[in-house]
Amino acid sequence: MNGEKLPPHDIDAEEAVNGSLLIDGTAIYRIATFLNQQDFYSEQNQLVYGACLSLYQRNEAINQITVAQELDRRGKLETCGGAAYLSHLISIVPTSLDIENYAQIVYRLSLMRHLISAAGQIEAIGYAADPDVDASLSKAEDVLFRLRHGQSPRDFVHVRQVLDKYFETAPGPTTEAEGYRGTLPQALSGFIGLDEFLGGFQPSDLVIIAGRTSLGKTSLALSIARNAAVEQGACVALFSLEMAQEP
Repeated sequence: MNGEKLPPHDIDAEEAVNGSLLIDGTAIYRIATFLNQQDFYSEQNQLVYGACLSLYQRNEAINQITVAQELDRRGKLETCGGAAYLSHLISIVPTSLDIENYAQIVYRLSLMRHLISAAGQIEAIGYAADPDVDASLSKAEDVLFRLRHGQSPRDFVHVRQVLDKYFETAPGPTTEAEGYRGTLPQALSGFIGLDEFLGGFQPSDLVIIAGRTSLGKTSLALSIARNAAVEQGACVALFSLEMAQEP
């Protein structure tokens, strides 16, 4: 009996990723920033996902027909199981809603396989028994550094992801007269023109009010603080290096 272990992988999760893309090609925007073709264990699923990535990079639609054409153009359609395999992928997932969860499973297991490979490289460094211990440790550290550095998501993010998050927190009506009910997602200055221009103050904002002496910078800051605290119930703290506690 062969006791050798297979590398960590989940074929069901890989097929679920590809099936989700064949159902909803736009779902690739949610995973393309961190999931690569090489993260798939199965060659079939590598080929299918690679075809999806190529279509995505060319800004073309992703569906069963276009993926089949892309695979055929590469001469890989039969290698990955043909049109029948693509139909199978579509049949195993009802929607693409959970594609990020599936993709995270594929990515995590891919990282574990890379970790096993890195362990083998470090083992080889140890067996080499280099008299220079510091050099051996540096080589081992370099292996782990490359592994950790390679797992970072790519810098480019599709604009749709950014806009979706923005519109979730974008300012809507700001008063009850305009139809607003509930807690505002950001603090407003209370000055309509300024709020329309800035969209309110977001939690991550650092806003600097600049101007010459005696032009009303402090008065404006105090008015904004007052409006946020009194009109919106926001928690406001004021720190001043110029003003005394009492007039």
